[in-house]
Amino acid sequence: MAKNLTLAILAIAFIMGLIGSWFEAFDMEGYVNFLKGFAPLYMTLIASIGANSALEKYKENKDVK
Repeated sequence: MAKNLTLAILAIAFIMGLIGSWFEAFDMEGYVNFLKGFAPLYMTLIASIGANSALEKYKENKDVK
């Protein structure tokens, strides 16, 4: 559940910037500043997905042997 929520948050941020970049009314500088401010949060979310996947694979390999 948490993995899907994390991926959804990251996808929404990416799609919002992607679509917003096509419109002049979209404040791209403000959006970039927003991303810079929340970069540590995004990096933590991505790291948590990777760590969780690695831990699950480790547990699966340990159970198989």
